[in-house]
Amino acid sequence: MKKRKLIIYGIGRFAEYAAYVFGKDSSYQVTAYCMEQAFLDKQLNSDKTENIIPFEKLQEKFKPEDHDLFIAVGNNIVRERIFNSAKHKEYKLATYISSKASTWNNLKIGENCFVGEGSVLQPFTEIGNNSILFGVRIGHHSRIGNHTLLSGCTIGGNVEIGSFSFLGLNSTVKENTKIGNCNIIGMDTAINSDTNANEIYSAPTAIKRKITFQEFNREYIK
Repeated sequence: MKKRKLIIYGIGRFAEYAAYVFGKDSSYQVTAYCMEQAFLDKQLNSDKTENIIPFEKLQEKFKPEDHDLFIAVGNNIVRERIFNSAKHKEYKLATYISSKASTWNNLKIGENCFVGEGSVLQPFTEIGNNSILFGVRIGHHSRIGNHTLLSGCTIGGNVEIGSFSFLGLNSTVKENTKIGNCNIIGMDTAINSDTNANEIYSAPTAIKRKITFQEFNREYIK
């Protein structure tokens, strides 16, 4: 079966990861990388940018009818801007769902989405456009907005995550809860009630103990 050609926007670690899994675990063949010219101009001495196509000139070399695009950028605001620009250029935006993720046939998912390995999405899950999910657990009847990034979090059933929100590692959201647009839920943070738009939540940081590894071993390990 002939694979469709794919261009990756980005040159960072996420772009490298996305290109690898698209190539190994999808119906796509990665043929090129691109970035905005302004970014490439700042990276003139970098070997990474040597063969990168300026995003502004992408249509001159790769026609939208022959190539799809995936935007491998972690920043939700930047990713939304490139998403809109790519749509204006008439590129189809690819979505990746890992074969090592657990999903159901009634999953609804938008364009330029990424569901990484180890993710568990229960039935009746809905994911908007341009959202990135790394190793998440999402309960049934939950709805994820547009331009979000969820990393290693656990979401109960019937939860709504607002657009442009970010949920960090080990964060949790109680069932029947609504997270407002443009929220940041930090690592290890538990949300038990609805939040408003433009809010940030964080858990207490780790406390450094006043004892060294060697002292602990001498005192407590017998």
